[in-house]
Amino acid sequence: MSPAPISSIYSPPLALRPWRLEDMLPESELRFYSFGRRALAEALRLTVRAGSKVLLPEFICRDVLSSLAAVGAEPEFYAVGPDLAPALGPEAWPQASAVIAVDYFGFPQDLTPFRSYSARTGAAIIEDNAHGLFSRDNDGRLLGTRADIGLFSLRKTLALPNGALLAFRKGEQRWRVPDQQPFGESKSLRAGMKDALRSMLGASALFETLSVLRALRRIIRGSRFPPSERDCETRLPEPDAPCDELSHPLAVADEAQEKARRRALYRHFEECLKPLGLTPVFPALPENVVPYAFPFRMKPGEEAPCLRRLARESVEPLPWTDLPARIAPRASAHYLGLRLAHFLW
Repeated sequence: MSPAPISSIYSPPLALRPWRLEDMLPESELRFYSFGRRALAEALRLTVRAGSKVLLPEFICRDVLSSLAAVGAEPEFYAVGPDLAPALGPEAWPQASAVIAVDYFGFPQDLTPFRSYSARTGAAIIEDNAHGLFSRDNDGRLLGTRADIGLFSLRKTLALPNGALLAFRKGEQRWRVPDQQPFGESKSLRAGMKDALRSMLGASALFETLSVLRALRRIIRGSRFPPSERDCETRLPEPDAPCDELSHPLAVADEAQEKARRRALYRHFEECLKPLGLTPVFPALPENVVPYAFPFRMKPGEEAPCLRRLARESVEPLPWTDLPARIAPRASAHYLGLRLAHFLW
């Protein structure tokens, strides 16, 4: 049975309504930032001292290290297995003042070993939920609200020029919740350009346009996708101030519709790629998960048929991720070859 036409999933008629993050997270104190890296730097300023160590997974975007550099913290790493859970128990993890647990692609990380580690060492737990704005765990708890501090990268789910969020428990006594920094000017044109082009051209024409641009980039720069900046492990992104859109209710698609859309896209790509024998990172889509993308692994020789199949869906799989320079030379095999069929807004 063939999957439903992707156009009906990517661009369904969605009713917009005013929406406030405070209503979704009523038990949390919220602070907005321009980027997740700046939000993480703020979380680390509250929880560690300069020269302290911060424990994070080996399988992480290398630019996350800029948050540690901003506060003078030193990175320590724990390995993760093919299922993206820690490969070793917390008793084997090095000592650190804070530990970062990542909810990869909107799927919940089991926080049990992190809580055990925190109880033993006193380390603060930061839940990196950059990908899972609407996801919950099996107990119905919103991801990003299950640890000492939760981090959300709003621009990865919502059509914003920038935007990130830290969620603190209300009444938190271990550290002072920072004041909200001033909001900056809105620059919505760039953020909405791809959506506008998709509306005007259609998904297929937009895909063809992007394919030509990426081919030209490969000729000129040697890669279809922008490489990491040389100083990305030490320099935080600009601007500093979060966009003004975050200072008032957002006009977004109905939450229930957006959840259904993302889950439908996940199922769609699952069916598309199943005949090719490609391996999904996660064996199942839990009921409460609202996925950021469809993550899967490719082995050598599988790339060409995968690209051809996804091109029929007007999608090019994105590589994930550029690993930290300290990890890349010794990266485990399951860190390599991971691709994302991305769920566009």
